[in-house]
Amino acid sequence: MKVLAIISARGGSKGVPRKNIRKFGDIPLIAHMFLKAKKCPEINKIVCSTDDSEIATVAKDYGVDVPFQRPKELSGDRVPLVTTTKHAMLAMDELGYKADIIVQLSPTCPFVKIESISKSIQYVVQEDCDCAVSLQKIEHDHPYRARRMLKNNYFENFIQDIDVEAKEYHSRQDLPLLYSTSGAIYTRKRKLLEEYDESNFAMGKFRKGIAVDDIEAINIDRIIDFKFAEYLLSQNLEKEYIS
Repeated sequence: MKVLAIISARGGSKGVPRKNIRKFGDIPLIAHMFLKAKKCPEINKIVCSTDDSEIATVAKDYGVDVPFQRPKELSGDRVPLVTTTKHAMLAMDELGYKADIIVQLSPTCPFVKIESISKSIQYVVQEDCDCAVSLQKIEHDHPYRARRMLKNNYFENFIQDIDVEAKEYHSRQDLPLLYSTSGAIYTRKRKLLEEYDESNFAMGKFRKGIAVDDIEAINIDRIIDFKFAEYLLSQNLEKEYIS
């Protein structure tokens, strides 16, 4: 059973320019995921998919292969990450490495635990499971609190078929327990990527979630995310969060 980890990073990030190679602690942001992937015992091979020569150099400095260059047409900010993951899988096929399990890891989630990555692989390898994904509990941005803005600043509830303003939902603790994808981990059987045609997220029918905590779920997209993550990094976090 070959398990391939793909860490995709483009050079043209907009929210935080050059964020993937920006120093986060003592090392580049992307290096945190490189180190965690290398410590994950279930992963057989790690590659970095990038269009950027500086990112490629950092990857090689940390012992991660960059055996192909991501094409320009797959490096825009509206290209789904799963599309670049499929491209990387097929590129590795051509180079003679045909993986059975593909682990898509986000370099912008530096606090994800190695045990969470391992658990996602174990689910897909050992159980009747097509895909395993990191999930975070929805707290303050619960769908029941979502509103749609109308003309002249009037608004309506986004969810219309449930009385979300009923008394039983007034307290945050009484809202239904829901999760959203954190973006850190997507582990798939290769057939999902082989069949992927950009019409969905390629998660299959039988899916399992790995519930990650609030720190693991941090995904750096904006400068405020980066600053907050830097603050947390300075607070002597438990070692499982740190690469």
